[in-house]
Amino acid sequence: MSTIPGVCQSCGMPLMSPSDLGTESDGTPSTQYCTYCYQNGEFTDPTATVEQMSEKAGEIISKMYEMPLDKAIELSRMQIQNLVRWSGRVIPSCESCGMPLVSDHDAGTEKDGTPSTRYCTYCYQNGAFTEPDLTFETMIKKYATMFASEYGMPVNKAEQMVSQFTSTLPRWR
Repeated sequence: MSTIPGVCQSCGMPLMSPSDLGTESDGTPSTQYCTYCYQNGEFTDPTATVEQMSEKAGEIISKMYEMPLDKAIELSRMQIQNLVRWSGRVIPSCESCGMPLVSDHDAGTEKDGTPSTRYCTYCYQNGAFTEPDLTFETMIKKYATMFASEYGMPVNKAEQMVSQFTSTLPRWR
């Protein structure tokens, strides 16, 4: 396998290294799931629901990033429901900010006006980035401020979270 997928398609955990990957029944690394969710070609908790997975992920996010538990569960649910295991389909994410591209309405536009398959409407319009000079560091500060306000968490923890979840996106590699 040449690249590691961005996030586990069951729990949303960022997949940063080969050791994060689950395994298929033949022992090869999973192309979609983390080691906590998927081993030997099977889900470790095959009866889990979106709600249960959101609560589990929310508890972890709440502790890691000092976010109120109810807000962490809400954020987790919004992300998890779009993952392959729960939606039944691959929903691409913006390769700049990570926003799920659930419909054409979420997608930015190419020069010819067609929906972008790679970027969201906030990051990309008419075939170009809406903020072409945006650096990874500036993007982290921008989104961390928004996350801190919306989810009631310290700005420094929001910066850590945004950095962790966006560092694997193609625009920032």
